[in-house]
Amino acid sequence: MYYYLDNLSKIWHRGGELQAVDYRIPEEIVEEVRLRSDIVDTISEYVRLQRKGKNYLGLCPFHAEKTPSFTVTPDKQIFYCFGCHTGGNVFSFLMKKENWNFVETVEHLAQKHGIVLPEKELSPREKEQQTRRRRWEEIHDWATGYFHEVLLHRPEGEPGRQYFQQRGMDEETIKQFRLGYAPDRWDGLLEALSARGVSPQELAQAGLALERDQSEGRSRGFYDRFRKRVIFAILDSRHKTIGFGGRVLDHSTPKYLNSPETAFFNKGHHLYGMHRAHQGIREHGFALLAEGYMDVIALQKAGFKNAVASLGTALTRDQAKLIHRYTGRVVVVYDSDQAGTQATLRAGELLQDMGFRVDILRLSGAKDPDEYLKTFGVEEFNKALAQAEPYIQFKYQVHVQTKPTLSAPEKAELVRELAPDIVKVQSPVEREGYERFLSLELGLTLDRVQEEIAGFDRKPSKKASGEELFRSKQDISVKNRDNINRCANPTPSGASVPDGVIRAERVLLRLLLEQLIPVSEFKDQWVEGFWKVAYHQQIFDYIEKARCIGNGALSGMESGPLQSKVAQIMLEDMELSNPQRLFHDCMKQIHSMSEEETVEELQARMVELEKSGDLTGALALLKEIGERLRSGEK
Repeated sequence: MYYYLDNLSKIWHRGGELQAVDYRIPEEIVEEVRLRSDIVDTISEYVRLQRKGKNYLGLCPFHAEKTPSFTVTPDKQIFYCFGCHTGGNVFSFLMKKENWNFVETVEHLAQKHGIVLPEKELSPREKEQQTRRRRWEEIHDWATGYFHEVLLHRPEGEPGRQYFQQRGMDEETIKQFRLGYAPDRWDGLLEALSARGVSPQELAQAGLALERDQSEGRSRGFYDRFRKRVIFAILDSRHKTIGFGGRVLDHSTPKYLNSPETAFFNKGHHLYGMHRAHQGIREHGFALLAEGYMDVIALQKAGFKNAVASLGTALTRDQAKLIHRYTGRVVVVYDSDQAGTQATLRAGELLQDMGFRVDILRLSGAKDPDEYLKTFGVEEFNKALAQAEPYIQFKYQVHVQTKPTLSAPEKAELVRELAPDIVKVQSPVEREGYERFLSLELGLTLDRVQEEIAGFDRKPSKKASGEELFRSKQDISVKNRDNINRCANPTPSGASVPDGVIRAERVLLRLLLEQLIPVSEFKDQWVEGFWKVAYHQQIFDYIEKARCIGNGALSGMESGPLQSKVAQIMLEDMELSNPQRLFHDCMKQIHSMSEEETVEELQARMVELEKSGDLTGALALLKEIGERLRSGEK
């Protein structure tokens, strides 16, 4: 048996398309990695844990809380948060915390504990692509080190040191963001990397050097792309450099210069600061979207770990999708000048089209977040952040700020201007709030405003249709995840699984997970369609798989939500001192409750099983329904 992650583990960009390599890790090696990776040691690198009895407690890293509800149980090697209902094992913790896929997580832990993973046989083309990417990453890492060394230690880096000192950057921040300086030389990087065996042609292919134009009569040769600029390293989620942004210190043009598009770097797919911000975004519940590199650094330095910025371009859909992995809310805090206002309107429209909740933070008395923090401090910034206004209201204010008095036709035109944004709002309460806002601001009746807005087509435009719209595909936030204690799986007829059955099924799963009852003994009394709750059936399927190779049921679960449910079951307070008696009581209760189901309820459950693909279970219920109907039961 092997482990996959949707059959994709190694992904890179080639010609703007995602390329994937199928990579399989034998299950016995995954289990060895799990056993060697102590969950307390691993989580302690991210969370301050305190021992309490057999468990460890700490503040949950996946949602904001003041009272610890995050529990790590070393004897079971699982974690669970009773606040946001997130749980799992060491793999699922790192996958969620670092945004790694399953294979990346196993590779990280294997390397940490000295476990050798099997090599995948690559085709000649795959080997060439892998070699090119490794070389590209190596060159970018060396270049980052060169720029960083010049900034911190070389005399020619003095202009850069003065610049960052004036901007309030200390050495620790410079190191955290791997900032650098490209000296006023044509061949500084070329010379430094030639000592490492990097040819000028390779640097040009990586976008770090340019070839001279021979038409100008100059001799053939290469020169550094970045010169006399402070350098911002663009890092990915692994903290690997994937590109650079350079800013001039005088009035030269262009003011900002980014790495060019290559087979391995597309600036429209990345956000500056995301290598640190993804954890902060989850913790705060929203992303703070700024314009510039220095804004992100200043915000993160001030404690706003959820700050990110686009890479010198207008916000793209791919960048918005990247944010959407972590949150459904964005607070835009662009520059306060006219260009910043127009950029805010464009970003807000894009984000709202993609289903985000969008708020706009306007900072008065400063041109950007960096200047505002220096002038007014963190406390005032927090106050301003609390007053961030919804995008639609911001758009209204922008339209009326130059024209405080509007004629009747202008009022109608303004309502029509905002109507496309308002009809995208899914919440009826929020939508009416905007309609009332316009009614009060423009001195119109609510009925007339609603009538004007109702005339607009509510269907999404073609460009915003399909997978571009996230509204129907948004990840459920940790604060709103399904509470496992509630009745689950309502039938089409409106009936729910009885609480007693849910509780009995959970106790049975705990007995099986703890291996207090053999699976074979349970199977002796098991019939098709036994599990009334769908995810209980899924958990049992994993228990059966785990029994075949002798490992824990959590190891092979690709589903994060399912792992959370298992972790909660394992941490529930249950009296397990007499497992045999408990087992028979639960089986008796479930069979008794099943006998009390009406024919209508059985039919509804049969439909559910058919929809889920469990035809065997559906046929078993059909047989039972037939027998009851023959006996005269309604």
